[in-house]
This record gives sequence, C-alpha cells and structure tokens, in this order.
Amino acid sequence: MSYIIWPMIGAVIAVVVGAGPRRRAYRPNANSAIFAGAFGALVGGAIADGIPHALAGELTFPSLVGAVIGALIFCWAVRDRASDTEQ
Repeated sequence: MSYIIWPMIGAVIAVVVGAGPRRRAYRPNANSAIFAGAFGALVGGAIADGIPHALAGELTFPSLVGAVIGALIFCWAVRDRASDTEQ
C-alpha cells in the first residue's frame, strides 16, 4: 500500500511547488516535474522506511517524511532555471 501512497504524495508536492495545470502554458515541461516528484517520493519513502520494512507495506511516519524530502529534491532538480532560457 505504501508504494501507491508515496508517488501520490510526490505528485501532490510537485503540483504545490509549481507544476500545476495553470502553469503548463508557460512551462511545457511541467509533466516531467510531476513524474520526478512521484519517483522521488517513491525512492525517498523506500530509503526512509528501510527496505525490510517497506516490503511489509505499512505506512510509517519516517517513510512519509522521506517521501516528502525525496519529492522536493527531485522536483528541485528538474525545475526551470533562469540560465536555461535562451536570450
């Protein structure tokens, strides 16, 4: 069950940090931020929970914190930067 919850948390975090539907006209790569947030939350949740505990499928507080941190790191890694634009 936790493997389903963590990517959902990551997608929500990606939308909150700026990859929402209203900004897609200005940011055509917003889908990559949502996927990066979901993947980051999956990786962060598994690392924070520990592999033996993640196999049990239970959702714990450390795994939620790890999912949030992982999603934020991956969303930050794919964000748009001012130096990326052509002038």
